[in-house]
Amino acid sequence: MFVKTPAILLAIIKYNDSDAVIKTYTAQTGFTNFFIRGFYKGRKARSKKALLQPNALLELSFDYKNKGQLEQLKESQTLYHYKNFHTDFDKLNVSTFLREVLLESLKNEQEDPVLFDFIYKAFIKLDQESFHPDFHIWFMFELSKFLGFYPDFDADGHYFDLQNAIFTNKLPLSPYLNIEESQLFKKASGMIFAYKKGKLSQKDRQRLINILLKYYEQHISQFKWPKSVKILNQIYE
Repeated sequence: MFVKTPAILLAIIKYNDSDAVIKTYTAQTGFTNFFIRGFYKGRKARSKKALLQPNALLELSFDYKNKGQLEQLKESQTLYHYKNFHTDFDKLNVSTFLREVLLESLKNEQEDPVLFDFIYKAFIKLDQESFHPDFHIWFMFELSKFLGFYPDFDADGHYFDLQNAIFTNKLPLSPYLNIEESQLFKKASGMIFAYKKGKLSQKDRQRLINILLKYYEQHISQFKWPKSVKILNQIYE
């Protein structure tokens, strides 16, 4: 089946000295891996590296085999040219973190045009607007809606049950947040809904990143923490 679809490039993996595998999430085929011949060596290596970069928003054309093997690209082109993504240190670090979160969160996801549209517009938003230090926290809350485990903030309780995504007064048997962490989680949600109107303290921001990653761990099989979280935590110390 011939497919032409928007995509975001999430990772580039070295296959051998000449070739690479790119991991993408596309609107029409979901999480899809492609074999890129001559990515590191060859006549077109330079142009391929310039086009196929992490976080790139692309239009990909290919014959979709869907047999669990690497797909073969026919054509690719840039859909959106970032303006200051790669020169703004804060945006670069946050985009790297979000890309790693997406790589872990979407690895088993099928096509979902609405989810893709959210990701696409969010990355453009990060690029075009003034940097806000809570952008990645807002993004992770919003992403959880599409992945099916958005927290139930309407329920009252002293503890947040990480596994069942609900606040409760009864000490959960499953992993949970303590009273202080639960208060921060609920407080942050109110600020994040209109994140431009308020900012978390550096200490709370750092704690909340770690809480959200623990939360994702409970709901996504074999979820690995992004390596870039260490850099974010150092920035927010």
